[in-house]
Amino acid sequence: MGYDKRVVKELITLEQIFDLLEEYGGEPEYTSEGNLISRTICHNHPSNEASRKLYYYTSTNLFHCYTGCAEPSFDIFQLIIKIADIQFHQEWDLDRAVTFLVYKLGIDIPREDIEEAPILLKEDFEYFDKFDRIRNINLKNYTVQIQPYDPTILTRMNYNVQLTPWLKEGIKQETLDRYQIGFYPGNDVITIPHFDIDNHFIGLRGRSLCREEAEKYGKYRPIRIGKTLYNHPLGYNLYGLNKNAPAIKLFKKAVVFEGEKSTLKYDS
Repeated sequence: MGYDKRVVKELITLEQIFDLLEEYGGEPEYTSEGNLISRTICHNHPSNEASRKLYYYTSTNLFHCYTGCAEPSFDIFQLIIKIADIQFHQEWDLDRAVTFLVYKLGIDIPREDIEEAPILLKEDFEYFDKFDRIRNINLKNYTVQIQPYDPTILTRMNYNVQLTPWLKEGIKQETLDRYQIGFYPGNDVITIPHFDIDNHFIGLRGRSLCREEAEKYGKYRPIRIGKTLYNHPLGYNLYGLNKNAPAIKLFKKAVVFEGEKSTLKYDS
């Protein structure tokens, strides 16, 4: 083991767990107790019907699947191994899952918590650097249909509020207008609508401006209005593609960012 699994697990935040579940189609929600509930992507592909029976408990840092899993309790590393198998048809071991999360989440591991780093880096960079192998992988053709929402909900957002924090970071007002960035006072959040390439409204995420809410539930999360949670699997749609597809087609190049704000900053 190159990284101490226990140390890495302690450094992964609840917000990062939420984002991982959302990226891989789990459509997570926070429970009233501060835990997470998600679709059973531990044994289902997001394109299939998956029940909301996968829970993550902050008291134990463990998931528990209440249907379908032979070993119902597992940690985030085992979930990544399951997702790699189900969604990407790759067989990962524990070392690879731990290393993957360290790199993906940008976890800074103190030197004393790294064992045999030269061997680890050699093995893992050999794996990560072989991008040519992708051309030889025949993946099953899964088509994930993201159900659109009624876009009239966007008319309830406030677009006249000056979003000073983002303007100070260099995001121009023209960009905020172009991407329909607004404000929802009911949740005290900056609203970020998501659209697919055909301009269907498929999700609404918010950046919480309340420090207590952000610390407890995470800065970015799907917005709930009434009985509807406007979430969608982030890993199956590129934010801003509906706006930038013509430029990508023209230049035959694309710049892919992890978060929405980076797209907005680049646009500005």
